Amino acid sequence: MKTYYGLNQNRFLSHLRTSFCALAIAGASLTLPRAEAGGPPLPASGEFFPCFNFATYPPRQVGENLIITFNVSGPATGTFTGSSTGTELDVVHPNGSISLHGTLLFTGSINGRSGTLLLSYEGIGNAVTGHENLRFVGTQGTGDLAGVYANLTAEGDVGLPAPGCTPPSIAGQGTYTGQVVFAR
Repeated sequence: MKTYYGLNQNRFLSHLRTSFCALAIAGASLTLPRAEAGGPPLPASGEFFPCFNFATYPPRQVGENLIITFNVSGPATGTFTGSSTGTELDVVHPNGSISLHGTLLFTGSINGRSGTLLLSYEGIGNAVTGHENLRFVGTQGTGDLAGVYANLTAEGDVGLPAPGCTPPSIAGQGTYTGQVVFAR
């Protein structure tokens, strides 16, 4: 009778490797930070009034695209009540479309809880009409906003009056909707 010692040994080693990998993954997941939701996502809505100032002037031409960096600041009302400051990078394409990316630090309150929240966003716009559509994600909060996760969509127009935004700044205004999840 022929015995396949190598086959049984390989099968045993394979099971050991699989078990080790499973334990390593389980152990690693225990070291990750945990955010426990304090309930279902809460609806969020309101208005924002950005003020844009050139961070670098003049804007620079790169190939056929115009690259503009703005300092952005302004108040928000509604679920998010407070103000934000940050930067935005716009790429204006020859056809007038705009690709934009930015980061804001929101300081204020969300549903009555105060602190700061880092908002990252991206979107598209139209250089001719001034209309923009944006998607925001909020994380890395402090104070009562620690552990908060926000997922928002926004729509707005550049060139409309905004409170506290005086020329040569470029004013805008818009609305946002979405959801916020609070950690316990």
